[in-house]
Amino acid sequence: MEKGSTPPVRIETAEGSRPGVIVVSVHGPLDITNYKEFEEIMRRNEAPILLVDLNEVPYIDSAVLGSMVAMHVACARNQRKYALVRVNQRIQNMLTVSGVGEILISFATVAQAEAALAD
Repeated sequence: MEKGSTPPVRIETAEGSRPGVIVVSVHGPLDITNYKEFEEIMRRNEAPILLVDLNEVPYIDSAVLGSMVAMHVACARNQRKYALVRVNQRIQNMLTVSGVGEILISFATVAQAEAALAD
């Protein structure tokens, strides 16, 4: 890997434990150099409930933050539900400082998100 480059990101999509739930698990840091796959998955996903598991994401940058806000807007426009889950403190701080922490929906666990959104 080149000095200063972002490590590769791995994105997995799986069905949740409840009908209509899709869980997108992201592994690795997300930034402007590697977020296009993440953005594309968010854009084309039409599941009634989309959960984005960030447990293995150490950090994001403003480009990714913009993708998350776009996901929020698209889900609201199309009457779908979403949530960020297992967000670490560093990312939570970024959401708060940027002013979108009150807008983006998040839960501590996938199970909590499914229970809250699938009922």
